[in-house]
Amino acid sequence: MGSEPKQFMQLGGRPILAWSVAAMAHSSIIDEIVVVSDYAHEEKAHNIAVSCADGKPVKVVRGGAIRQESVMAGLSAVDDGIKWVAVHDAARPLLTTALLEGVYLLAREVGAAIPVLPINDTIKEADDNRFILRTIDRSRLYLAQTPQICKRLDLARAFEEAQMLNLKATDEASLLEFIGISVGMAEGSALNIKITFPDDLRLAEAIIAAWGTSWMRG
Repeated sequence: MGSEPKQFMQLGGRPILAWSVAAMAHSSIIDEIVVVSDYAHEEKAHNIAVSCADGKPVKVVRGGAIRQESVMAGLSAVDDGIKWVAVHDAARPLLTTALLEGVYLLAREVGAAIPVLPINDTIKEADDNRFILRTIDRSRLYLAQTPQICKRLDLARAFEEAQMLNLKATDEASLLEFIGISVGMAEGSALNIKITFPDDLRLAEAIIAAWGTSWMRG
């Protein structure tokens, strides 16, 4: 995506981070917002978050070298009175209130939940030379999104056990699964894209240009 951290790139006239924070702040189920940032951009992240948090409490904490370390840092800053936490990628700016609250309702029912999308394309497994080894049955495969919602104490315990065993995971659901917590799958959204490549940013720009902020309500 270039030299600038993608969460500070402009999307629809404001930084990508601002959209994610605004979506969280827009929901009545969110009591406080914790943004994880690297050292060099803490002040910038704080200013952006406060400007679009709709008056809700905002904390900015320093992250780690990998996602798992960063989420741990964010979790440690959450108020002790908070029972449920929602972990969301700042690079998913098109989060809707309906999606967030739908995942939360399922989490309240089953203990933990994430939004997912079914895989529509045929899945191929390749060898080291990029030749097809086999075609994988996609009927039980899903793409995981965020926000991933669970009890704060469950996630803290999952991180503690992962640290003891030097276990690394790419999302919170993986760690919850590891300690035996069942994670429900809520319906995700095709709009809830993760900005990873330049084409993703262009797609997000097109969505915002077409719908304004009406998509935020879902």
